[in-house]
Amino acid sequence: MSQSKHLTQARHFAEQAEELLPEVDDPGAKAQTLALLAIAHAVLETGFDIDNVRSAIESNG
Repeated sequence: MSQSKHLTQARHFAEQAEELLPEVDDPGAKAQTLALLAIAHAVLETGFDIDNVRSAIESNG
């Protein structure tokens, strides 16, 4: 998956979190939403890094 697609997905998650947060009154639920957003972003970045490593290994073969 391309870097731009990863960034688009990460932005989409951020926009969803921003839309939901004002409706959440519970501080714990807000913290969970922000934590899940951070985890989702980290997973996306890890996937992108793994793709880069795979591409480097395949090209150096």
